[in-house]
Amino acid sequence: SVDFLKPQHLDFPRLRRDSICAEKMCPNKSHYEVTNIQKSEKELALLEKFLLNCVLFDHLDKKQFRAVQDSMFKMTKIEGDVIIKQGDDGDNYYVIESGNVDVYKEVGEDSTLVNSYGTGDSFGELAIMYNAPRAATCIGRNGPVKLWALDRVTFKAILMKSAVEKRDQHREFLCQIPIFAQMTEREVLTIIDALREESFSDGTVVFEEGAEGDKFYIIKQGGGICTKKSLSSSKSTKVAHLARGSYFGEVALITTKKRQATVTAIGRLECLSLDKRTFQRVMGPLSDILSRNMETYNKIQSATK
Repeated sequence: SVDFLKPQHLDFPRLRRDSICAEKMCPNKSHYEVTNIQKSEKELALLEKFLLNCVLFDHLDKKQFRAVQDSMFKMTKIEGDVIIKQGDDGDNYYVIESGNVDVYKEVGEDSTLVNSYGTGDSFGELAIMYNAPRAATCIGRNGPVKLWALDRVTFKAILMKSAVEKRDQHREFLCQIPIFAQMTEREVLTIIDALREESFSDGTVVFEEGAEGDKFYIIKQGGGICTKKSLSSSKSTKVAHLARGSYFGEVALITTKKRQATVTAIGRLECLSLDKRTFQRVMGPLSDILSRNMETYNKIQSATK
């Protein structure tokens, strides 16, 4: 069998009435105007360097990332200044430009040093993200501590807006693929929240024939070729071209088989992926359809022998 499929060539029956594609999943979003605080090119470059190392912002597009940079403002604290007080409400998210910050956990009258931050480190996001009190006290050390701060409202507005926009984009895309259009709202939401974006440059091998299967892929942009080794020679034969909306990699995840073909990017290939554990949990309701599709794979495999 070959580990790929082009769903647009299949005629799936409509199995469920409660399809996600008929409904809008996200609530109406209020408009929030992001404050633009002027910065030099050097300061913008410095912030970019710091923020790129933070996983909180790695899903933002260029416009959203620039909005974070534009909204951050400078703060300077001296030795011994309390930047964050345990138990207070979260007001700002911080990135350290220079200096050090010691983190203390207070239990009763005792205070214990639990961490120390330096240049490029960030802190303060948890209380903002989860609407929780500050979990520790942060104090400036080693002379002036130069910080960049992002206020609570802007932090949440940009990150929440980006998450909602990304969810809408993924919903609209998945609903164009017949097999996902059959799924319930809860199933699609679970998939969307678990999707990861991956990019492959021209000629990059996504996975090789014979490898263990660990991910399921959906092509968002670009294309790829699927090749399979011939049993009668050492040459590989092209068995399919994969385009936007094609999905592949499921055979190795729903069976004990290894990857049944090699998939290689043609041009820049952008995919959405699901890891094996999530795939097995959320794609269970469609396992019968996916298994029936393997008959197509077997016919292609027979043709390549």
